[in-house]
Amino acid sequence: MGAEGTVEDVLRRVSPALRTAFRVAASLRRGKAVHTRGSVVAAEVVRHGLAEPVGVPWVDEAGVDRAVVRFSRAAGLPRPLPDVLGLALRVSGPDGEPRDLLLSTTFDTGAGRRLLRPALDHRSGTYGSVAAFRTPAGPLLAGARWREGRFVLAVAAPRGPWRPFAELLLHEDPATAPDRVLTFDPGRHPVPGMAMPHRWLRLREPAYAGSRAGRSRHDR
Repeated sequence: MGAEGTVEDVLRRVSPALRTAFRVAASLRRGKAVHTRGSVVAAEVVRHGLAEPVGVPWVDEAGVDRAVVRFSRAAGLPRPLPDVLGLALRVSGPDGEPRDLLLSTTFDTGAGRRLLRPALDHRSGTYGSVAAFRTPAGPLLAGARWREGRFVLAVAAPRGPWRPFAELLLHEDPATAPDRVLTFDPGRHPVPGMAMPHRWLRLREPAYAGSRAGRSRHDR
């Protein structure tokens, strides 16, 4: 059996366990299995684009998008304890269709971009996509960093420099904004031209399905 067959076999074996684990966690938490509590704020993405395009119109071209952002803590640890923080971004396409991007606090450079990092609050350090998207220019990571009162959105090759392409402007303070029931799913609602890796989707789908099943027990 080749390496590809070995990976596929592992994915088949792991998927049912992931679904069960996330279903149980969501049921116990009476909400999402992870990132159960958070805050949702209205926002705006102001894109200035890239001088050297990557083949993704949303990244390459200038424009302004209405957006919604959800900030959350992965494990739900109480403040002031650090936790892996999530930044879920949804922008509206030309016809109002959702386009989702999920970022978590990571290290800033090299292989650390693939590693989750606990942080204190939403202004702490770098958020990254962990997995690299498949794009016409090759694999690209997406990221965000808090600077001078707003987030700077950027893309990077797995070991290349961050290339800023937009600013994310928040219209509310995440510390005081309420939460809302929103489900962000970049597998179903991707940014056009930024496809999630197949193997990453194979792991996320059972986790999402299990979380939805566990939550549904309390939504009746």
